[in-house]
Amino acid sequence: MSKGGTMILLMAALLAGASQQCSVTVFPRYGAYVPSTRLRGPGLVLDGGGALTAPPASLAWMHARLFGDDSRRQGNVVILRASAGEKYYQEFYRDGNFASVQTVLIPPCASRDAIDSVAKIIDGGDALYFSGGDQAHYVAWKGTALMEAAKRLYARGGVVGGGSAGLAIQGAVVFDSVAGDRLNLETTTRDATADPLEPRISFTTGLFTWPPLADTITDTHFVTRNRLGRLVAFLARILHDGVLTPAPTVYGLGVDEASSVVVDPDGVATLLNGEGGRGAYLLRADAAPHLVPGEPLRYTVNVSHVARNGERFDLLRKRTSEPWYPVTVDGTSATYYDRDPY
Repeated sequence: MSKGGTMILLMAALLAGASQQCSVTVFPRYGAYVPSTRLRGPGLVLDGGGALTAPPASLAWMHARLFGDDSRRQGNVVILRASAGEKYYQEFYRDGNFASVQTVLIPPCASRDAIDSVAKIIDGGDALYFSGGDQAHYVAWKGTALMEAAKRLYARGGVVGGGSAGLAIQGAVVFDSVAGDRLNLETTTRDATADPLEPRISFTTGLFTWPPLADTITDTHFVTRNRLGRLVAFLARILHDGVLTPAPTVYGLGVDEASSVVVDPDGVATLLNGEGGRGAYLLRADAAPHLVPGEPLRYTVNVSHVARNGERFDLLRKRTSEPWYPVTVDGTSATYYDRDPY
C-alpha cells in the first residue's frame, strides 16, 4: 500500500474512533420496564453530593412521591450522565424499589441530533436524575428536545432531580462553570470573595423553571467544601449584573454533601440527612451590592439553616421554622465571615 493510502486509512480510523467516542451510550436496562398509569408528583430531588452519598431515604421518597402508599416495585428511572464515572443503577433499583433503571451517557462532544434522540427515552420514564460531573456539559443542552422532555416529565407528575452538578443545574440561575472551564480555573470561596467580578464566574438562565426554585441559585457540597462565601458572591453578582429581572430579592439554596432536599408538588420541602450531612442553607439577598473590579467582596445576606432530619420548610415561599441570621462575607478576612455561618 502506498504511503498516501496508509495515511488515508489512519485518518479514517481516527475519525471513526472520534465519532464513536462522541456517540450516546444507552446502557442495558436494569430491571424490567413496566408502564406506569398514574403519577402523583411532580417532585424534585436535590442531592448535595452524588447519589452514592445521598441518604437512601431520598430514593424511597421518590417512589412514594410517584405512587403514594403503593409499595409494589414499579416506576422507571432514567439516569443521565455527561461524563464517565460510577454507575448507581443498583442503588435506585434497591432503595427506590423501581421496576427499571436506564442509564444514558451523553459525552460533551455529542451532536445536537444525538442529544435530542434521548428525549424519547425520557418520555418513557417516570423519574429523571442528572448525575454529578461538570455542569458546563449539562447547560450545553439548553433548548434541546432532551430538556423539553425533562419538563414534560415533571409536568405529567414525574420526579426530576440530580446530585452535585446535577443539583447545580436545577435553579432558575445556574453557576455554569463554562467560563471557568475555558480558563481552566475552579471557583472557590477564596477567589470568589477576593474578586466577585472575576471572569471565571458565569451564569446560565432558562434551563429549567421549577416554581419552588424561582429566583434561586443552587449550590452543592456546601459545608464540606465551604461554599457559603462562594454562593454569597454569586448572589451579589446576580443582583449586580441584573441576571434575573425584575429580582429585588434573590435566593440561594446550599445543600451539604450527605444531605438531600426533596420537594412536593406544593413546594413544601423535606430535609433528609445521611451520615454526617449538615442539612440545607437558605440564603436571602435583597440589598444592592457595591462591586468594584479587582476589589474584595463585602456583602451581607440572611441565612436560615434547616438541619434536622425530616424537617419541612416552604421552598416555594422561602419560609422555614428556623431563625434567619445575618452573615457578612468579607473577602479581606482570613475566615471570610463575621461569624461561623454553619
